[in-house]
Amino acid sequence: MKVLYLLFFISPEYQGKGIGRKIIETLEKDEYFLRAKRIEVPASITAVPFYKKMGYSCKNGVNKADNEGIVRMEKNLDNKLLI
Repeated sequence: MKVLYLLFFISPEYQGKGIGRKIIETLEKDEYFLRAKRIEVPASITAVPFYKKMGYSCKNGVNKADNEGIVRMEKNLDNKLLI
């Protein structure tokens, strides 16, 4: 199963306050996330460093925005431990 997050943005005055991290942590507790083998995120170019900190990498090693202005990022979960 693959999960795709849609874009969400944190207003600049609220960035760096843990809001984006909390959203991702909440989404990653979702039952669909927990069953997925891979998560894909369409990230804005400015969000790439944030997603990298959250354990995501650029899909296929492509770290440039596509023609839609999006950087495709993913987190492979094949190696996650079942507790």
